[in-house]
Amino acid sequence: MDKWLVIYDIRDIKRLRKVAKIMLDYGIRVQKSVFEIECNKDIIYKLKKAIHDIINEKDFVVYFNICEKDWQKKLKYGILYQETEVEEKSFYIL
Repeated sequence: MDKWLVIYDIRDIKRLRKVAKIMLDYGIRVQKSVFEIECNKDIIYKLKKAIHDIINEKDFVVYFNICEKDWQKKLKYGILYQETEVEEKSFYIL
């Protein structure tokens, strides 16, 4: 199973909503336009195709394939996570 970090910037609100709805079917939202996805290559290909059919030349989507070693290094802090060993709030180390 591959690990992906997907970020996007969609300029039109209608396209943005469509992309966000699709992304929610594939992964976990970690910020407004950032998703973590664990899936195989066939699934990510379907996601890319679905997104490509919606966006235009003013938009962008970036897909980061993260290796397992680096995926395990991530630390999450903030109100949605139970990490309490650090005082800082709402930052991510990837």
